Amino acid sequence: MIVLKPDKRLKQRFKSIDFNTLSLVYSLLFDNIYKVSKKRSFNITLKLTSGVYSYYCFDQIGSNVRINISEVIFDEKEFHLVLLHEFRHFCQHKVLKIPWSRKYYDDRTEESYTKSPSEIDADNFAFISEFKVLRIYKRMVKFKKSLSHLNAFKGSLV
Repeated sequence: MIVLKPDKRLKQRFKSIDFNTLSLVYSLLFDNIYKVSKKRSFNITLKLTSGVYSYYCFDQIGSNVRINISEVIFDEKEFHLVLLHEFRHFCQHKVLKIPWSRKYYDDRTEESYTKSPSEIDADNFAFISEFKVLRIYKRMVKFKKSLSHLNAFKGSLV
């Protein structure tokens, strides 16, 4: 299970996003990658940070991790694309156990960074899955709204 926990500033910036539903969508994605008999839950804190770059912190241990989202992102579609990219880095680190070495992730220059195997994989994952993730997310939000009339207790109106 994936639980996305956005910080206060991120919630204010993207008020239209239901992060509980988005957590369910990311749990579906994660379940497809994380194939073990005993499942672990991960809490992913989403933090709006200053700077131009968004990033996943590779040095984190345990089930509580953080993804830093750049403060220059205002577009919702771009937010989803960046989140998918950084989520893939999370999967590379926690599930696929890809070592954080220069062989897989070289950030010495801009060119070596963009040609790193882990960056290419994360970019491909984000671009290929963005449409499907957004479609599932919108359908789940619509389904959730369609059931909202069932929330109130009706008593014995059988």
